[in-house]
Amino acid sequence: MILDRRALLFALLAMTASAKGRAQARAPTGPIRLLVPELPVLGTWNAQGLPTGVMVEQAQSILDRAGVRGTIELLPGVRLYTELLRDQGSDGPKTYGMIALPLEARHQAIVPLALTMRATVVALARRGVPLATPDDLRRLGVVAVSAAGIQVLTPLIQHYGLSVQAVPSMVNGLRMVARGRVDAMLGIASVIDVVAREDGLADQLGDRLEITTMEAWLAGGPTTQDAPETAALREAAEALYREGRLDAIARPYFHKADNGS
Repeated sequence: MILDRRALLFALLAMTASAKGRAQARAPTGPIRLLVPELPVLGTWNAQGLPTGVMVEQAQSILDRAGVRGTIELLPGVRLYTELLRDQGSDGPKTYGMIALPLEARHQAIVPLALTMRATVVALARRGVPLATPDDLRRLGVVAVSAAGIQVLTPLIQHYGLSVQAVPSMVNGLRMVARGRVDAMLGIASVIDVVAREDGLADQLGDRLEITTMEAWLAGGPTTQDAPETAALREAAEALYREGRLDAIARPYFHKADNGS
């Protein structure tokens, strides 16, 4: 039986449309929002009013590798977690973020997608307060922690039984340490170094103790798990971390912070 030419044409068009539809379903649609915590070294504003920092560069490299259009936004840490948990309707851009693990119980609905970085967490004491061992850490009085830091350091705080005072910012906490109002400050080593140096506090602080290593992750909200952008961003971040490219971005920033340059 000879197939009618028009029937053949319709069949080919239908197959092409079906294949195109499947490809479009898999392709990232964008644009998205990619949120970065506004913290020294990790995410700050440059002289031109543009975001810069370790996580900003890492976020941009993930977008580039994934082929996803997006806007990188700097937000205070507490608000970043709130934005990820906010109900994302079908009309607005999907929201992702660079976060630290572990998550507090109230943030468990946030979905970690891919490891992007590890950073050392330290306690920095005021002068005259010994801080050389974990037992010294347990014997401390009040310890300052930034509001953003409490989001991820709660398990560590509970493990050592620390008495914590939340402070608005890292610089606020370090000033309290220097003036003897608290015994120590808890935070990321390289961030503390930069803030202390820029605020002229470096020579007013005492002992330092390395406590643990914190992980930073690319994450999405609970309603983005099945989005094509999510798969593309996860694959991109995993590949960049595996290739050492995300560490290569972070290394100059942390080296600069450690060397006071």
